[in-house]
Amino acid sequence: MIAKTVTGNDFTGALEYGAGLRSDRINKQSELLSVANVGSQDARQIAAEMQAVASMSSRIQQPVWHTVLSWAPGEKVTREQKLKAAALYCELMGASLERHQVAVYEHKDKEHPHVHIYINRVPMDGGAALDTSQNYARNVKATLKIREQLGLQALPERRHTTKDLDPGKEATRGHVREVLTAALADPRINSLEKLVAHLQEKEIEPTLKRDAKGVLVGTSFRYQKTSVKGSDVGIKAKQLRDHFSPFGREALRTADQARPGAGGPDPGRGQGTTPAAGQAGPLLSFEEEGSEGAGVDDAERNENTAKKRRRRPGL
Repeated sequence: MIAKTVTGNDFTGALEYGAGLRSDRINKQSELLSVANVGSQDARQIAAEMQAVASMSSRIQQPVWHTVLSWAPGEKVTREQKLKAAALYCELMGASLERHQVAVYEHKDKEHPHVHIYINRVPMDGGAALDTSQNYARNVKATLKIREQLGLQALPERRHTTKDLDPGKEATRGHVREVLTAALADPRINSLEKLVAHLQEKEIEPTLKRDAKGVLVGTSFRYQKTSVKGSDVGIKAKQLRDHFSPFGREALRTADQARPGAGGPDPGRGQGTTPAAGQAGPLLSFEEEGSEGAGVDDAERNENTAKKRRRRPGL
């Protein structure tokens, strides 16, 4: 089981996507499994009720919490297990079902079982909003506890090759995954630079790949003469960006990126490589929110960004 979370400001777009009502992407295999603290089972009405509660807080600009909870392809998960997993997930992330509005939809359009959990970050009693910091590490810890309590499989199945099954590579993959997961759950490691230093202390040498704008787009890790990609251990570049971005732009820098004003050309730019030490490197950049206009579901935009980029000509 894995969990992926995004936040946004459009309850209507999010709930319509969950219910399969989006005109550009109809999902007829969507089913509402459960709701908490809302009086309707209609997606638009649920969205209106959540928006009414969210409007009580003028400080929270992104009240929509959307998590996709996924199981392994072929894993048999009962309806009861899905409901229990969703409820337990909410509680573990701090969204008490006594205080927060929740809607859970199941989609059946993929090979793997998965549910979409929509939470109103603003509680009904006017208390503090649901915290979004370190979502990736918190999701890892939450899914571990859910698996332990419900006896579910550890990770989704994935295709293996002869190279994948090499004992040395498999041992490295497991070790790197364990060290990374523990590091991302440590609140003291609040920057990419600190993560790199921590990994090096554990004799793991990370390689960071950036695009022409300096955005982290790829990772790999070398331990005891064996290298594995970020995707091999389940922690990709985007997950690292999402994890450290709440700590500010400086948290996304590493020592091989010069500070502002350093000047000088960067021969590594445009080749997807990390700038050499002492050379100018930009801050990691992110796309502006809402660039696709109102009504676009944040989770759908997040999941389909790569596909849209491939369709854009001449970029």
